[in-house]
Amino acid sequence: MVSKARVILLGATVSIGKKCFCVTRSKFKLQILTTFLAYISWGLLLSLQPAFYPIEAESKGATPSQYGLVFGIVSLAAFIFSPIYAHFGAKIGPKLLYNVGGFVQGISGVAFGSLEYINDTWTFIGLSYFLRFIDGVANAACAATIVSILMTLIPGSESSITAWTEMCLGLGYMIGPVLGSLLYESGGFGLPFYIVGGIIIVLAFALLLIVPKVQPGTVVKSHESVDDSKPSLTLTNVATSFSLTLPFVDNFALLCGNGMIESLLQPHMRKSKAQATQFDVSMAFLIMSAFYIVTTPVAGYVCDRIKSPILFSIAGNFSMMIGFLFIGPVPFLAPLSPSVPLILGIMPFFGLGYGFVLVSSFSRAYKESVQQGYRNDVNTYLVLTGLWNASFHLGNFVGPTVAGFIVDAIGFAQTSQISVVIFLIMALGDSIQYYFKVRRPKKQTDYENLS
Repeated sequence: MVSKARVILLGATVSIGKKCFCVTRSKFKLQILTTFLAYISWGLLLSLQPAFYPIEAESKGATPSQYGLVFGIVSLAAFIFSPIYAHFGAKIGPKLLYNVGGFVQGISGVAFGSLEYINDTWTFIGLSYFLRFIDGVANAACAATIVSILMTLIPGSESSITAWTEMCLGLGYMIGPVLGSLLYESGGFGLPFYIVGGIIIVLAFALLLIVPKVQPGTVVKSHESVDDSKPSLTLTNVATSFSLTLPFVDNFALLCGNGMIESLLQPHMRKSKAQATQFDVSMAFLIMSAFYIVTTPVAGYVCDRIKSPILFSIAGNFSMMIGFLFIGPVPFLAPLSPSVPLILGIMPFFGLGYGFVLVSSFSRAYKESVQQGYRNDVNTYLVLTGLWNASFHLGNFVGPTVAGFIVDAIGFAQTSQISVVIFLIMALGDSIQYYFKVRRPKKQTDYENLS
């Protein structure tokens, strides 16, 4: 049996398979706006506490070694559950997953704020671990499924959707510590979580009402029929294909490098010869974030319209490599020493590299799955977004954790040198894949045409 999908974004109806949804232009815009606001609020909830949670934890008698994992456990939870959602998401139902995930995120956020009333150290720490873990589980459910639904409703814009949603998440993640600090100063430990958690609950209710239910097997190519004889993409298919696996390895390496910068740049700038002020550190992150926010939608727009988004991955990995060459700087660049102008001048390379690789990695995996003959439907999106989120959160957890141990052992500059080698390897691996998948077949075709 052949299914059909028709999406008229600026018209009045959206029909998917046998089910038809009435979508006015204003309602469609409301769906997009609400989704973007939800992503910003999710980013806020993930990053509210760094500026003030240690103060509260230490007032309860906790030590850094006890509460340190509170910051990373959310990524660990998301990494564990993202592949599970990728495998079972189609059976559970995308809309059910993100509806439950949205409400759970909001409730866990509000509950986290109530921890200020707990005085026992181990109860406070234990509930902190538990609630952050639950937040990670719910965040993984929302991130994978809502993107899959948007990609189904807006065919041909996969990279742009990834870019804009990640930009919104990154925007929330970037301003979270600042907003959290301001609200903490105004109303104490609970206020930031009550406000952001409450907003997330309201947005979850709004998404419940305005986003249509998209069933597994829904066709995503408008005005075309899809051969149901094509196989569905599975986790095993991805794991056994180098071309499908490499984009997720790229994403993992990227987040490891970014995690090192986010967690260790501040002490590096303050304690090295740079002798930076807190304002200098803030400017460094602001520059990086600004380039990232500008880069992601542009990269998404272009990746949707070119055949080889891997070129963005190659450029992004080289950009990250250049950044790590000078951020230390690496020992073989002596007598060059760290300075505020040098660090501020190199931060755009991290913003560009982060945006390029982040967006292109998903686009590569999606286009490769279609080229390999797998179904172009919401199930494919669930699998790919689940794995993409898993690689994202694993890198976000491993990067700061491992880099912290290595920096303690050999220093920031030597650790940067290791990162240079990693990103050089990734850039070369992508270049080799590009040659054998694109350039070499093209040369062979040109030769045959001449013959």
